[in-house]
Amino acid sequence: MPSHAVPARPAFRPDVEGLRAVAIVAVLLAHSGVGVAEGGFAGVDVFFVISGFLITGVLVRELDRTGSISLARFFAGRIKRLMPQVLAVVAAVVVASSLLLAPPRADAVASDVMATGVYAMNWRLSESAVDYFAAGDADRPLDHFWSLAVEEQFYIAWPLLLLAAGCAARRRAPGRHGPLAALLGLVVAVSFAHAVRRTGAAPEQAYFSAATRAWELAAGGLLALALLERRLGARSARAAAWAGAGAIVIATLALGAGSAMPGAPALLPVLGALALLAAGTSAAPSLPTRALTTRAARFVGRISYAWYVWHWPALVFAAAVLGPLSVAEGLSVTIASLVPALITHRWIEEPLRRSKMHLRRPRAILVAAIAGPAAAVLSGVALSAGVASPPALSAGQAEGAGQLARTGRIQESATALRPRPEDAEADRGKPYRDGCLVEERGKRSPRCVYGARRPRATVVLFGDSHAMQLFPALEYVALRRGWRLVNLTKAGCPPAAASVVSPLSRRRYPECDAWRESALRRIEREERPALVLAAGSAAHRVLAGSGRLEGDANQRALADGWRPVLRRLGAAADDVIAMTDTPRVPLDVPACVSEHLKALRRCAFARHPASAKARAVSDALSGADGVRTLDPTDLLCLEDLCPSVIGDVLVYRNSGHLTASFAATMGPWLERRLPPAG
Repeated sequence: MPSHAVPARPAFRPDVEGLRAVAIVAVLLAHSGVGVAEGGFAGVDVFFVISGFLITGVLVRELDRTGSISLARFFAGRIKRLMPQVLAVVAAVVVASSLLLAPPRADAVASDVMATGVYAMNWRLSESAVDYFAAGDADRPLDHFWSLAVEEQFYIAWPLLLLAAGCAARRRAPGRHGPLAALLGLVVAVSFAHAVRRTGAAPEQAYFSAATRAWELAAGGLLALALLERRLGARSARAAAWAGAGAIVIATLALGAGSAMPGAPALLPVLGALALLAAGTSAAPSLPTRALTTRAARFVGRISYAWYVWHWPALVFAAAVLGPLSVAEGLSVTIASLVPALITHRWIEEPLRRSKMHLRRPRAILVAAIAGPAAAVLSGVALSAGVASPPALSAGQAEGAGQLARTGRIQESATALRPRPEDAEADRGKPYRDGCLVEERGKRSPRCVYGARRPRATVVLFGDSHAMQLFPALEYVALRRGWRLVNLTKAGCPPAAASVVSPLSRRRYPECDAWRESALRRIEREERPALVLAAGSAAHRVLAGSGRLEGDANQRALADGWRPVLRRLGAAADDVIAMTDTPRVPLDVPACVSEHLKALRRCAFARHPASAKARAVSDALSGADGVRTLDPTDLLCLEDLCPSVIGDVLVYRNSGHLTASFAATMGPWLERRLPPAG
C-alpha cells in the first residue's frame, strides 16, 4: 500500500466524528430491535478502535513534544469529559427505578448504580454472565455502561504503559517509536489470542472483559502510531475507505447473538474502522470519507456519547411500563431519547469539553473524580434502602406447599413472605452454597454428601439444577429416614444421554456429556444406592447433527435420552424415580408478587401451557420399561392455575426454579411417595 510523508497531523478530524455516527447508529438499530441490524452491537467495537486511535495519538504527540505525559492533566481531561454525563444518567435512573420498577429489579439496579459509579459495570456483568441462574435476567437500565467501564480501565492503564515504553525508547533510540509499536503490537496479539480462547470457553463472560477488548483499543493505537508521519495516497485511501465501509456494513448485517465477540468475528468491524481511519488521512478523500464529513454525520457523531448513555435506559424503562417493545416502538423510544441527550450535550458535555479547567486546575478535577463515584455509590445505597418490601417470615412461620392441598384455593394476599421477593434469587439452597452444582466447564462432582451421620441406606439426587432445587425436600426425608444423601448435579446438564445446548453460553455442551458419564460411574462403582431420584429441566435444547430440534421432536429426543440413563441407574440402584419437571413460569414472579401483595391472584398463571413441555417428556417416559415417574405439578397448581405464592412462601425464584424455602415445605409430600429404602 503506497504512502507519502506528511507533516504533523491536525488535532481535529471531521471524518472521525462521522465514524462515531456510523458506530452509534449501528448500536441504536440493534438495541431498537431492528432484525436486519442485529449485528449493530459491533458499533461498540468501532468505538473502541476510535478511542484507542485518538487517545494514543494525543499521548504519543505529548510524549514526543515534552518527553513525558502529564498524567494529572490526562486523567483530569477524561474525567471532565465523561463523568458529568454518567452522573446525570445515574441520577435519572435512580429516580426512574424507584418510580417504575418492581422492588426486586430496583434493588438490582441499585447495585448496578454503585458499579457504574466506580466504572466496574463490565466486571459486574462478567460475573453475572457465568451465573447459570442469572441467564435470561431482564435487561437493566445501566447494562450499557460496561463499555464505558472498559474504556476507563484502558484510560488508566494506557498512559502508564506508553510512558514506560517512551522512556525506554528515548534511552535507546531518541525520536523513534519502535518500542511503542512493539508494545502495542504485543498487546494486540496477546489480547486477541485471549479473546479467541475465552469466547470459545466462556463467551458471555469474555464479551465484557477489558482483557479481551484491549486488542481493539490497542489496534487503534497502533494505527495512530503508524499515521503520525504518514498518510495514504488517493488510490490506497479509496480502496481502504470502501473496504472499511463494507466491512462495518457486513458486520452489522451478518453478526448475531451467537457470534464469538470479541474474537475472530470482531475483526470485521475492527479492520473496517481501521481502514476508514487510515483512509481519512488522504489529501484526496473518497466518497465514503466525504460522507463521514457531512454536516448530518458530524452532528450525530458529536452527540453520540450523550445519545449512547441515554438511549438504553429509555428503552428499558419503556419496556417496564409498556411490556416488550415492537420494532416501531423501540425506534420511537430511541428517537425520543434524543431529547435528554441533546439537553445534556448542550448544557453539560459541550461547556465542559471547551473548558480548560483540566489544564489550569487538574487537581481540582481529580478531587471531583473521588466525589463523583462517591455520590453514585451513595445514590445506589439510597435506592436500595428505599425499596419497599414485605417482612420476612421464618421457616416455622410459613406453611408453604401444604396450604394449596389443604384449602384447594389460591392465597389472595400476604403481609409477610418467605423469602422476600428481593431475596428470592439468592434462595438457592445448601448444595449451591457448597459448590455442588457443577459449573459449566466442570466435568466431575465434588463429594457433596449430606443426611444422617449413621445412615441405613444411600440415596442419590441426580440431574441438573432442576434436580438440585429438590434437595431441601429430599434432605427432609433423608434425615427422617436415616439416609445418606449424595448430590450429583450440574448446571444445564440433563440426566439424559442427549447432546444439548448449554443454556449459559448457547453452544454445544460436551462438558455435560463428560460429567454425566463421570456421575453415572460414581453411582455404579462407588455409591451403589438404594434409591436414585433423577430430575431435569424439560426446556433443554437437543442437537441433532449441526441443528437444534424444535417442538415435539425436541421433547421426544430428550425423553429418548433419558431411557438409557435410567436403565443404567436401574442396574445400579434398588429403586429409581424420574421426577417430572416443574412448570415453566411465564412471568417475573418476584417482581409481580412484590407489586401485588394484596392481589396475588394476578401473579397466578395458566397450568397447562406452563407444564406442556414437562408433560410431553413425562408421558414419553411413562411407557418405558420399569420407569417410575413422580409428578409434583398437583402440589404446585390447581386444575387450571398455578399460584406464585403458596402458604406465604414464594414458590419460584425465576422462570425455571423453585425457591429453596418452598422446596423445603415439599418434604412431607415427597416422603409419602418415596419407597422405604434401606
